[in-house]
Amino acid sequence: MKKIISALLAVLICTSAVFAAEYTKFSRKFIRHIKDCDAYEETVTSVFEDETFKTTRKIHGWKNGFCRYSETIISARGAYKLDCGFTEIQLDDLYEAMKDRSKKAEKYTLDIYSEIKNPKTGETEYIKDGTTEIKGNKSYVVWAKYQNNPFFCKPSDISTEKNKVNQK
Repeated sequence: MKKIISALLAVLICTSAVFAAEYTKFSRKFIRHIKDCDAYEETVTSVFEDETFKTTRKIHGWKNGFCRYSETIISARGAYKLDCGFTEIQLDDLYEAMKDRSKKAEKYTLDIYSEIKNPKTGETEYIKDGTTEIKGNKSYVVWAKYQNNPFFCKPSDISTEKNKVNQK
């Protein structure tokens, strides 16, 4: 059951984190700040298939050799958060993709992962659990590649956390 929930959460993150699949665009300020992993935060609102998404992107800066980044996506379907750690090489890859303003769509085979518990250690591990084909501009493809890989970005459903706060 947990495996199914993990796969479903990954697909939800994939479809909502970078929802404008045909053309993902970042502000010039965001691109400038992500280049060197300088602290920055922005919130954008988008509409896709009559559903409104509010996305908050936050660059936290360098910590332990990784550029720390988080993204919170809120819609009527729920709220999700990604906590990421990018290496300098990955950051360069993301930066170059965001500089490319082309709307030309690329195809990419995206790996889907499931979360499992190691029966011996009890630790969480991730296994490849299939693939899906995505299509979008270079920025969309590169961000999706990293955001949907639990070795770089950890997704969490924060809908229940927000509901608990709202009920108090």
